[in-house]
Amino acid sequence: MKTHYIKIDPLNPEQKLIDMAASLIKSRELVAFPTETVYGLGADAFCLEAVGKIFKAKGRPPEHPLLVHISNLEQVYPLVEELPNDALKLMREFWPGPLSIILPASQAIPDIVRGGLRGVGLRMPDHRVALGLIDQTGPLAAPSANRYGRPSPITAQDVKEELDGRIAAVLDAGPTGIGLESTIIDMQDEEYKLLRRGGIPLERIERVLGKRLGAQEVKGARPYLTTLAIYLAHDFKELDLILQEAASKQKKTAMVNYTGQNYTHHLPLDLEYELDMEQGGVQLYSIIRECEAEGIDQLVFAPLPSPIGGIAATIIDRIVRAASSQD
Repeated sequence: MKTHYIKIDPLNPEQKLIDMAASLIKSRELVAFPTETVYGLGADAFCLEAVGKIFKAKGRPPEHPLLVHISNLEQVYPLVEELPNDALKLMREFWPGPLSIILPASQAIPDIVRGGLRGVGLRMPDHRVALGLIDQTGPLAAPSANRYGRPSPITAQDVKEELDGRIAAVLDAGPTGIGLESTIIDMQDEEYKLLRRGGIPLERIERVLGKRLGAQEVKGARPYLTTLAIYLAHDFKELDLILQEAASKQKKTAMVNYTGQNYTHHLPLDLEYELDMEQGGVQLYSIIRECEAEGIDQLVFAPLPSPIGGIAATIIDRIVRAASSQD
């Protein structure tokens, strides 16, 4: 299959290009599109054939459910059995935006989208291209546009490296904004649960709800599949030892430190990065992909800053996930 790359204005998307992509979706094809978080891979949420292509293109296990993207609140009602007031409160506060809410699914949602579970995750992306596309197609089943287990794509080039020849088209609107996936909240039961930290900090959600959320490990949260050995030093003594060993074995090594955290060393490094813990969502996945492209053997993260909340907590979550394959 030839994948078409369609350049589109992120602020004023050309209607003819949106219509072209929508026509592919309606023809049961897959189209990657930008959101404010990462690039998504869209298919008609009600078409079994089209949704099945998502799993094949990504190499995604069938028991892993897909988020359904919508463009307006009216699209929510046919998709759920009920819409609790708390869920509606969050939708009105944070949509469009990087928050996904899991609610009991109606019979309209195919089993393949739900991964055999009773709930469906809904999200309204804050991106004019995404909203324009969904306006034309209706709800889209749309996970991130990457191979299963890989870091999420923040540019059309990332999508090309992952899925070229596997999907019909990519709407290329340049880099995404946040670069971190959406926050996922499960609101199917009385005790709401955080399933994944993301672009909306947990503290903001709890403030709107007026209550604390429980936590539950999200299904599928496993180390990224990468050519790199990724380490997270627990303290600066361990960091020195890791870098010294890398130098002695002549391994190509990159290190990530954090803005405002002073650390000096006198060892040769192939690449060095400074990650902004308040703004570095896009930067994090770019670092991993750049190190792969440069043939780096190992990527070492300096000890994490003191516990902090907000978006920084999400970035820390992703760093820990990236390094977990080395534990």
